[in-house]
Amino acid sequence: MQPKSLQMKNFGPFIDEKLDFSQLQAGGLFLISGKTGAGKTTIFDGMTFALFGETSGNLRSGKEMRSMFASPTEETSVTFTFEHQRFTYQIQRKPEQTLAKKRGDGVTNQTAKVQLTIFDAEGKEKKQISKRTEVDAFIKDLLQLDAKQFFQIMMLPQGEFRNFLIASSNEKERVLRNLFGTEMYQQFNEWLKEQVKAQSKKLEHQQLLASQIMERFEWEEAQEVLTVAEGLTLWAQDLEKQQAQLQQLLHKKDQAIQEMKAAQDAFYRAKEIENARIEWQGLQEKARELHAKKTEIAQKKAQLNQLVWALEHQEIMQQKEERVKEAQQAAQQINETKQQLQEIQQQQVSWQDQRALIDGIKKKQEAASQKVQRIQQQIPLAQRTQAQQEEVAQLEKAAQQQTTELTKINQAQASAKAQAQHLVEEIETLRGFQTEAVKLVETQALVEKWQQAKAQFREAEQKAGEQQQIHSELVLEQQQLAASLLELQKTLKQETSQNARMQIARLRLLLEENEPCPVCGSLDHPNTQEHTTYRIEDIIASEQRLEQTQEKLTKIQQQVSANQTLQEQATLRISEWQATSVAAQKQVAFAWTAVQQAFAALQPIENQETITEETTVAELKKRQSFNQQKAASYEDAQKKHQAVNEKLATLNESFQQVSEQAKKAQEARQLAEGKLASLQEQLAGATYEQLQADLTKTNGLLREYTQQIEADARQEAQLNEQQAILSEKLKNLQQFFAEKQAAKTKAEQRLTQRLQEAGMTEETMRELIAQAAQTTVLSEEIKTYEQETVFVQQRLALLDAQLKEQAAIDLNHLEADYLQLQTVMEELQQETVRKQEKVNVNQRLFDELQVIYQQNVEELAQLGQLQQLAETINGENVKKTSLERYVLQQFLTEILEVANERLARLTRGRYQFELADKVGSYRSSTGLEIDIYDDNAGQVRRAHTLSGGESFIAALALAISLADVIQQRAGGIEIEALFIDEGFGSLDEESLEMAMEALEMIENEGRMIGIISHVRELRARILQQVFVETNGSGQSRIRIKE
Repeated sequence: MQPKSLQMKNFGPFIDEKLDFSQLQAGGLFLISGKTGAGKTTIFDGMTFALFGETSGNLRSGKEMRSMFASPTEETSVTFTFEHQRFTYQIQRKPEQTLAKKRGDGVTNQTAKVQLTIFDAEGKEKKQISKRTEVDAFIKDLLQLDAKQFFQIMMLPQGEFRNFLIASSNEKERVLRNLFGTEMYQQFNEWLKEQVKAQSKKLEHQQLLASQIMERFEWEEAQEVLTVAEGLTLWAQDLEKQQAQLQQLLHKKDQAIQEMKAAQDAFYRAKEIENARIEWQGLQEKARELHAKKTEIAQKKAQLNQLVWALEHQEIMQQKEERVKEAQQAAQQINETKQQLQEIQQQQVSWQDQRALIDGIKKKQEAASQKVQRIQQQIPLAQRTQAQQEEVAQLEKAAQQQTTELTKINQAQASAKAQAQHLVEEIETLRGFQTEAVKLVETQALVEKWQQAKAQFREAEQKAGEQQQIHSELVLEQQQLAASLLELQKTLKQETSQNARMQIARLRLLLEENEPCPVCGSLDHPNTQEHTTYRIEDIIASEQRLEQTQEKLTKIQQQVSANQTLQEQATLRISEWQATSVAAQKQVAFAWTAVQQAFAALQPIENQETITEETTVAELKKRQSFNQQKAASYEDAQKKHQAVNEKLATLNESFQQVSEQAKKAQEARQLAEGKLASLQEQLAGATYEQLQADLTKTNGLLREYTQQIEADARQEAQLNEQQAILSEKLKNLQQFFAEKQAAKTKAEQRLTQRLQEAGMTEETMRELIAQAAQTTVLSEEIKTYEQETVFVQQRLALLDAQLKEQAAIDLNHLEADYLQLQTVMEELQQETVRKQEKVNVNQRLFDELQVIYQQNVEELAQLGQLQQLAETINGENVKKTSLERYVLQQFLTEILEVANERLARLTRGRYQFELADKVGSYRSSTGLEIDIYDDNAGQVRRAHTLSGGESFIAALALAISLADVIQQRAGGIEIEALFIDEGFGSLDEESLEMAMEALEMIENEGRMIGIISHVRELRARILQQVFVETNGSGQSRIRIKE
């Protein structure tokens, strides 16, 4: 990715600035310089925001990057153009922001917006995307980077990488974890620890369960148990004894059951014989009772036979009675029909007497019909006459309305003319508001400019005070650091001396003849003195203390240097803000004079006040409000005048139309009156209402006559029809009566014959039929008697055979034997159940304990594996290296391999990075320590022993190589630009010279490298320069050195 241009509007300190990277030499080194706080790093923030919607490091949101100097109505936006793989991409992004409305008061909240335009190699637009989610996804897919990775690759904070070189393994681990995302290994380590805890708790729970189960076991012979395994063995032995005792009880119980069953069988057999003897005695008594009822049953059988015969011949008697009833009904119907026929004949005689009256009604009907025809012929003419009268009345009414309308129009015309004249005069009076409005807008702009100048002055005063406070705090901190530095130097001197004595003592103890002394080089050692003997542990501890003190001293020195830089920056900012304050104060005075002059040029109004700093805004709003009221009144008068003119034109047009309509209406009325006179003459004075009433009356008479004639005809037909029907009915009834009389005689003869055969009278038969309900009772009683007789005879014969030769039995003695054996059996049953329950419970506890023991063995083995794995991954091993640190070693090794190629070029082959393989005393100092191999000395050095210039070169090589590795792991995206932020301020002249030589060598790799720094010495060494210049009020401009 090669940057082409960056345009920032109202972004940070920039109002509208564009940085054209194409003016810089491609693949060259350039300097971005300017005062502290001018906005050098904001340039990189702008690129990051345009691409990802975030600032570098995500320290500020896009909304917070809106310039404090932006006009309330102007938008904040960043447009970044870059080239990638022969395509050009232009992305414009606007943050969420609150803007003042361009018209009227109030503000509007604008959501974040983005637009990406893609151009091909020939510069033709290929595509445009404006949806935020789509743009973000496209940029991430194109660059294969997110905002964090982009910042890591393109922006190299040099100070941080110098610190990284000498940091402990723990500190390096935190940095590399963020860069390579190895949090999952740390999380896995924590998860393993939690699993170990959970597994331990699970084992504790299992052991608690095992203890509880062991307490519940019911021993046959109690024994002391120390372990679960021992308990299982003893339990198995005790269970065998309990099972043997249970089997003995079961055998005794089975014998008792067999003895009880034998006694039970003997008892129940004796009881059956005794019951049979009792039953035989009862049956003998029942036989005697049945014999006594034999005569009574014979009488009831005879009675039942008579009842059966009467019921079997009941149908013949019912037929005879039905035939008698039918003959009586036929005779009654004949009499009723004769009476109805006589009544019809009398009605026919009365109808003949009314013939003369009906003939008169027919004549009246004919006369009424003729009158109706005459009236119907006159009604249409009367309707036309009535309609013509209504038309004449409507025309007269319309003429009156038109006359009234003309009068109203004349009055409205006069009123509208007067109103129009009044509005013309009012418009002329209000016309001067427009000039005043222009003056008020100019005055408001001057007031806002004055207020902005005041705000800038107050801010500059506040910022200068804040920077003064910061400077004081830094001075105090510097004094404290100086004291700490002196104390550490003293401690370091003591530790160094003590360590030297220990080393000398150890070396002298190892001196041998003809071996050179490591101190003086002599081969003879005649004066070897006695020295204190030190343990190896004391010497190692002394070396560690010396190393820790040296690290503390280095950190304090770095803090002193950083504090000094911050003091210089604070002093510079104090001067800048004081200068800004003076300039802002002058601007306030100048702006206030302009405001006073502008108010003096305004037209005076009622209740106006003298212009002061306190009343300016209120007085301006009062005048604006007054002028707005005048403007509203002017506009309202214009609208009213236009409306009155339109109304007057409408009234004139209406007057002309109504006049023409009145003339036409007069002509139409005269014609209608002539037609009405002609129609009235034809009707000879009769009206439509009179004719309609006469027609209704005549039609009523006509309907009445017609109804009377039709009723007479219906009566004649009805009488004739009824006479014929009744005559036929009488004939049929007489024939039916004869048939029923013959059937009655036949039924009476049949019944008499059956009674004679049975020797019974009709009266007796009727009595028997009445007793029909007793038939069932008698039948059941006879049947029951016969069944009981047969049963008693058969059962007695059976019992006689059963009781033959049976001796007397002592039933009570047999029952007592049975009950005693049953008690013995039940006691054995209960004891067996108790024993069985005990064995079952113990067996279940044994099974549960065995399962828990087996699980405990498995879980214990798993816990051991988990603990071993957790300790290994956590670094509790010989190497003192955790899994995460092992993975980071691979990443760091890859970085150092890439960095060594660059470091060899920068140091002409003198220095190489090495990953220290020495196991430290603690895990915090093991695994990620970086050493430097010095080819000139032929030995490995600690990284913190490098000089300022050497450490800068090493850090630069490490930083660029880290960016290369991250870039390669992000998908191999080509980043052809690199920004190095600060890192030069603390270098001395010699170190700075080394750093510049290194940068010039890096420049030859073909990258565009931007150095963001305020160090003056760099201006003389770097030809291409971008200046970020302030105007003293907080705003900045971008200028490329020509």
